[in-house]
Amino acid sequence: MVHDRKGIPMSDFKKIATEIYELIKNSNPIIIHRHINPDGDALGSQWGLKIIIENNFPNKRVLAPGEMNDHMLPLFPTPTFVKKEDYENALVIICDTANRERISGEFWQQSKKIVKIDHHPIVDEYANISLIENKASAACQVIAKWAEMMKLKVSAEAARNLFLGLVTDSGRFLYRSVNEETFQVASFLMKQNFNLLDLYQNLYTQNLKIARIKGYILSNFKITEHGVGYMVFNDTIISELQMTINEQNKVLKIKEKLTLSKEDLTSQVNVMSNIIGIKIWLIVAHDQLDSAIKVSVRSAKWIINDVVSQFGGGGHQTAAGVRLQHVDDIEKLINSLDKVAKNPPQLIVT
Repeated sequence: MVHDRKGIPMSDFKKIATEIYELIKNSNPIIIHRHINPDGDALGSQWGLKIIIENNFPNKRVLAPGEMNDHMLPLFPTPTFVKKEDYENALVIICDTANRERISGEFWQQSKKIVKIDHHPIVDEYANISLIENKASAACQVIAKWAEMMKLKVSAEAARNLFLGLVTDSGRFLYRSVNEETFQVASFLMKQNFNLLDLYQNLYTQNLKIARIKGYILSNFKITEHGVGYMVFNDTIISELQMTINEQNKVLKIKEKLTLSKEDLTSQVNVMSNIIGIKIWLIVAHDQLDSAIKVSVRSAKWIINDVVSQFGGGGHQTAAGVRLQHVDDIEKLINSLDKVAKNPPQLIVT
């Protein structure tokens, strides 16, 4: 089925949305998962949905497990600890996760039913019921649309979590996935009267670590012949940058010793966006402690997920990622992306 800019037809959306509502209504406990290395949309959809269910079904036991990273810790509650026994007769809902390999947590397959709510292209049909709009800016957009359609109570706290995921995954409403419905959902969430100023202040506040990473990228990234901007972090660079930040943290009276993760580095991929002449941009991070080489790739008008998928990764047309297994693949990936950048853009920004 070919979908329009807004995603699946409204009649189909309502049918699936109602099925999910009935499943939630008749299930207990409910365990909500999301993807590993969670971003704002993964956590916003998980916690937004959790709070909506709790607000509308006060007697439900709703759990939200998963590992956390430093970027998201200040913005969301502590994840729920779950045991294998919790999954007996449980309904599992998995948010913002295209394939099973990226699901954060164990035992989810041992649940009674599995629901998938997502906005990524379908690559793995691991659920019994799926509500997927691959034209939506975020999984949070899909959940907010579902809640409004089902006429559910959405508290200020739930709205705040969903709006955070929406605003971060849409690039502050700048990415090409943004459409009329994105703003309709944002308006619906804004009506719940959460503190927007506080949310934005928390999003834009950055520590010395992030500032230094951004500064290093801007001072050291390279550009290919046809406009691919890239930054490769290896053991030596990571160690030197880590040492610099730790020395400056001492001046700031921060005693805790910092260790840079690959996610710290690749999460700053969009530092290279909006630079004239750069069509595609990526950050690569690898070290000896972990053989996997983490790569985040972005573009404005060139389709990059086809190339990234050839190396075992995936994602959206203009935002994708992959974990490479061999250092030689870094140059191969950059060269492949350079061939894409050599051609005219496939996407028209309207």
